[in-house]
Amino acid sequence: MNELPQKYLTKKQACQKYPFLTENVLKNLLFKDIGGFRSKVVRKLGRRLLLDEEALLRFLSESK
Repeated sequence: MNELPQKYLTKKQACQKYPFLTENVLKNLLFKDIGGFRSKVVRKLGRRLLLDEEALLRFLSESK
């Protein structure tokens, strides 16, 4: 019941916060849906794609 709210980032915000990510890497993950990236990390808000920060870090750590 005391869950913290999830934090969502845009592609640009994710690239600025995590320098090892580039916009091209994220575009590639989104386009090819590598490892179910879209269903695990991405949320749509109208036309905008938002990345769940916690799910993004979990996805990256599991995909080694």
